[in-house]
Amino acid sequence: MVAAAVENTGSLDIFRVEGERLVRIHQAQVGFAPRDVILASASQGQYKFLATPYSGKDVAWIDWHEDNRQAATSKKVRWCEAPWHPVRVSKIPRVQGGGFAVACLDDRKVVAVSDADLLATPRVLASFAAVARQARPSPSGHWLYVSLETGSRNARINMQSGELQWIRSPLTGSVSVAPLSDDIVVWGEDAKLYLQRLDADAKVLETRWLKTSGFSTGLQLIDLDGDGERDLVVLNSVDTVVDVIYGPLWDRAAERL
Repeated sequence: MVAAAVENTGSLDIFRVEGERLVRIHQAQVGFAPRDVILASASQGQYKFLATPYSGKDVAWIDWHEDNRQAATSKKVRWCEAPWHPVRVSKIPRVQGGGFAVACLDDRKVVAVSDADLLATPRVLASFAAVARQARPSPSGHWLYVSLETGSRNARINMQSGELQWIRSPLTGSVSVAPLSDDIVVWGEDAKLYLQRLDADAKVLETRWLKTSGFSTGLQLIDLDGDGERDLVVLNSVDTVVDVIYGPLWDRAAERL
């Protein structure tokens, strides 16, 4: 099954894959025009989704059972202005367990909510002078990396202590992020990616570069060819081209463009 956020109908549309077709089996009203949707949990046919808007402060938690025994239910919660690209995190500072975190584009901060109370007011993990475009956890969950649009620096948050560390950028900033490990991270920018290796205090030890076909606003790490190395899918917001860069990514990256 596939769930899609549909802005023009203000809904979450759920499809079943039948052969080579997508057949819509349910349409859940969200209460706003959703931009992103992620699967929060799934158990015995019961699904919980998190939908966030292109603009506005409300997010929605949507519960649906795949047998369509009743219409999906949606509960809205106020988070922050323009909470783009939410992500599951395994740790939240000074909280037992994990939850969900998001960078708030227009409020210039990162917030998180615990699995223990998804309907609670989210906690602010960090605030910034620059636009926070995206937040993504490192594979261990120890760090939450934050791409900042301007200011010639990015950031990471220690998801145990809450410490904020600044990371010097060789450019104005970044619009996307994909951590390869706790201390190696990929940042997306216009027609390029830069990879940085950091020390424990976020000092940049080395920077490498990869070219892309457009404005690199979406980064997805996945082993596409099954060789055990993570590959990178790059979505570009100003073109129809999707880049696929095969790993090992650090070894493939150049010391300069």
